[in-house]
Amino acid sequence: MNTFQITYSNMNVPVYREEEDLYVVTLPGKTLYLLRREDNEGAAHWFEEGSDNETPETKEIGIAIEQAVMGSVENGK
Repeated sequence: MNTFQITYSNMNVPVYREEEDLYVVTLPGKTLYLLRREDNEGAAHWFEEGSDNETPETKEIGIAIEQAVMGSVENGK
């Protein structure tokens, strides 16, 4: 599953999985490169590539990505 869609701000947004923890998210007017990182307790955090801060936007998009990926795994895709 390299390309899929998520729902963000009531829009269907295309997402491309470039690497295991790197996702390219195409929003209207901008493209985000999101990295998924785990902290020392195993909690996932989502950062825009080149940044070391999780924002409310990256967190919300990251959660939607996790749900889409988990849903496809559960459905055998």
